[in-house]
Formats: sequence, structure tokens, C-alpha cells
Amino acid sequence: LFPLLYYCIHSQITVLTTTDQMPDLPRHITLDLIRKRSEHNQNLISNLEEVALHQEELESIGPILPRACGSSLKILLLQNNVIQRLHPKELKYFKVLEYLNLALNCITVVEGLGHLEFLSKLDLTLNFISIEFLESSLACLGQLRSLKELFLLGNPCLDAKKGGWEKKKGRMYVVAKLPVLEYLDGEEITRSERIRARQMISLLEEELVGLVATYREGMEQVKVKEQEQIVGGPEDEEMTKHCPEDRIRLSRELAQQKADKEEKEQANQPKFKGEKEIQLEQSDTIGEARKREETGDFKQCNEGRWEFHFDEEKRPGYLTLDISIQKHLSSSLIDVDVHPTYISVVIKSKVLRLKLPEEVRSEESYAQRSSTTGHLMVVMPKVKIERLRDIIDCSTPQDCDSKEKTSREKTRGNTSLQHEMLQEAQTTLTGPVTLKGLVKEKDGGVKQHEDGACASKLDMVECSTRSRRTCNSNSTKRLSADRDDDDDSEEPPPLI
Repeated sequence: LFPLLYYCIHSQITVLTTTDQMPDLPRHITLDLIRKRSEHNQNLISNLEEVALHQEELESIGPILPRACGSSLKILLLQNNVIQRLHPKELKYFKVLEYLNLALNCITVVEGLGHLEFLSKLDLTLNFISIEFLESSLACLGQLRSLKELFLLGNPCLDAKKGGWEKKKGRMYVVAKLPVLEYLDGEEITRSERIRARQMISLLEEELVGLVATYREGMEQVKVKEQEQIVGGPEDEEMTKHCPEDRIRLSRELAQQKADKEEKEQANQPKFKGEKEIQLEQSDTIGEARKREETGDFKQCNEGRWEFHFDEEKRPGYLTLDISIQKHLSSSLIDVDVHPTYISVVIKSKVLRLKLPEEVRSEESYAQRSSTTGHLMVVMPKVKIERLRDIIDCSTPQDCDSKEKTSREKTRGNTSLQHEMLQEAQTTLTGPVTLKGLVKEKDGGVKQHEDGACASKLDMVECSTRSRRTCNSNSTKRLSADRDDDDDSEEPPPLI
């Protein structure tokens, strides 16, 4: 039974590959193509948030992209392809998609977008949406509650020469059908424009019915003319037209040329590593680095040549290490290990090991990553190094006490004059004031005797500075000549 089954399968395969009647399968997104366009995320697909698949001659999205990264993809760029239809089965897996670019494709009707509840921006510029399918397309877009910006420029439905609306009427019809929309073709929808569109919706719908009828009649006439030209004219005079069929035919020829060229170029190139292979390599590198550090083989290294710098001034008491990493690099490829005297970081299987300028508390350290720049910030609280050095240098408690005394004496010697001046300034003056020794004798000062008595005729008079009434009678008589009797100020008397 098994040889017969093998023969039947093998014969079917050979028949399918050799016959010329094999249908052309639509070119869709493959796993290798996703990995090729996810280099910014280290070829990781499961957590991919943005992917650009433009100019890849794609005819459909396919089932691989939605199932591979549909739960995390937010931005999908598919412009300048030949996609004709959007199948609901392919788009239902995109749970968080916010921006979809389908410009320069072959879409004739919009469908299958009802599941994209977070889609806020849709670009359908230069497609083939005709006036015949405009109503059904807007009905599909009306299910999108988060749609704020839409581009329909360059479609036949908004071109009067191709059987569509005039620009103003077409804009009003779209605004009336999509009340949630805020921008249409890059122009903001004003409140007055929205009110005017609602008022004219009935007239616009009646006009749409007539436009659809005339469009269908014109398309039938065009088909009859094309058939007549095919029967009567030679094949050499065929010319390509701007229509979905001709675009698809040309894109297939171009895709075949690209495929042949890629096969020649990739003959000697290494294969792309899968996600499991990258994670396995990352875990092996982490294990080897940690084993080397446990044995004491500590050497500073920067295998990935990452730019980094330490910062001690931004946060006092903390040592901050800033490592510049690509913004789109997955955080699963980063491993941080902080020790009191060094730090070890493994990024994309490359080790960055640095000696810290000061001792830190590894158990209280933490790492965080910037969502805007992608930089890795490791914050490490410092240990009181001066106190630790004193404890380590002291061999006995007596040495520690002597070091503390010497440090105190040094501080006292430096600040003794300051303390004395502060103490003198804070004390209150009491008692008599003497002028002995303030001014030298050669400069006009008072001459002193050997016993310390004053040689001047003027004798020093003891007088209290609090009140003038406690002064002696002689001093009051002398002072009365200089001052008025009615002066009741509490200022001390002048010295004579």
C-alpha cells in the first residue's frame, strides 16, 4: 500500500510541475520576506510592531503575516504592490493595527476591514475603486469606529472624467457616510462642512444611482470595443493600459526577474537565523558570561562596541549607566547583571562588562529602557565609600580612634579662627571701655606709664552704657554742654 501511495503522490507532483495548464498562484507574503524586512527587530517576528513591504509585487496579504505577528503589528505598509482584494480571513488576526497603507495597488472594492477596531489611518490613494462599488466600500469603512484619517485621492469614484463624482460632491458624500472621520485626503473636515453634507445626503444618494447606471453602460461599451480590436487587429499592436489586469501581468514578469536576480545574489550569502536560533544563542552567551564571572575571570570588554557613559551628577547618591541601543531592538535580547564593583550586560549575544567607578548596592539597582530612543538606563545607588575605606584600613580599634582624633584636629585647626570670631560676635559687651593700646603713641595715641596708668590729662570715667543717669556728676556736667537737656535717647554716651 505504501509504495503505491508514494507512486501516486510522486506522479501527481510531476504532472503539476510539468503541465503548462497550472494556474498562477497569487504572490503573497512569505516568512522569509518578513524576516528580511524585520532587520530592525533582529529578525524577530513574534513581537514585530512595524513592517514595510512596499514594492514587493504582492498580489495578496496571505495567511502567514497575520498569524505570525498579527497580535502585535501596529503599522503595515503595503504601498506600490498589485493587491486586488482584502480577504476577511486574512485581516481578522490583526488585533491592534493602527495604520494601513494600501496606496498604488489594484483594489476595486474595500472589504474585510470590519475587524480592525483600532485602525485610525487608511491610505487608498491611486487605486481602482469605481463609482459602482463606492457605496459598499463606505459601508465597510463605516464599521471602523477609530478611523480618523482617510485617503481616496486618485480613485475613479472621485474623478468625473472616469464616470465618478466631482471633487466637491464626492467629498461631501464621503463625509456624510463617515461621521467619525476627521481628515479626508489630508484636509480637515470642518463642522459646517459636515452639517452641509448631512443636509444634502438624500440628493447625493439619488445622483449616485444615476452615476452607477451610466458607468455600467460605459463599461459594457468599452468591453465590446476591446473584443472587436482583438478580433480584427494584430497582436503586435497591443498596448498596456492602466487597469488591474495589465498591472498584475507586468508585476508577475518583474517578480520573476527579481527572483532570478535574488537567487544569484544569495548563492554565497549566509542564511537568516530563526527566532529560536537567536534566542538560543543569546541564552548560551549569557550562561558563558555568568560562569566566567563566577570563577573570578573578570575582564572589561565591549564586544558590540556600544556607546555608553556614566553619570554621577544627575542623581546625587546614584551611579547611572546610559547605553545607546537601537530603538526597535527587542528587550528580550538584553540581559543585565549588576555586582557591587562591576556590571555585565549581554546585548544581542555581545557582552559589555565594565568596572564601576564606585561601589554600589546591587540588590537595590534597577534597569529601565526609553520608549522614544531605546537607550538602556541602569540606576545603581552608591555605598558610603569614605566610611567603608576607614573601616577597611583600620587594623585595630585603637587605630580607628587615633584616625578619628587626627581628622577632628585637622578640621579644628582649619576652622578655629572662624569659631573664635563667631563667639566674640555673639557675646554682649559689659563694663567700661578702654583705649589702651588701640593706637600707637607715634600715631597720636595715649602714652602709657610703666605702671600702666594713662599720661593724658583726660581721665577715663566709668560709665554704664545702659542709662545716662548712672554716670558720675562730673561726667554729666561735661556732657550737658555738648548735648541738649531734652535728649532722652537711650544711646550710650560718647567717650571723652
